[in-house]
Amino acid sequence: MVEFAVGPERVDACAAALKQITGTLVAAQPEFHGATIHVEAATGTVLNYMRWDTHQDFINFRDSNAEQIGATLGEFGPMGRMLDVVAEIPKG
Repeated sequence: MVEFAVGPERVDACAAALKQITGTLVAAQPEFHGATIHVEAATGTVLNYMRWDTHQDFINFRDSNAEQIGATLGEFGPMGRMLDVVAEIPKG
């Protein structure tokens, strides 16, 4: 999960940049399995919840594409969080 605290006036621009890079560069990675972008407009927070095979797959992708990711998202100052999946609940 990557969090962006961008302020209410930049939420749309941040979400658009995330959609663009996730739909192209990130989606092309075989270890990537999807993302959900969440926005809380009132606080100016954007969360990008991505699903990868492993944390290391994400780290490898991030590190090997740092320049392109920085060019697209760097102005938004992302704060990364690495969380372990403990359960997935399918729709019943």
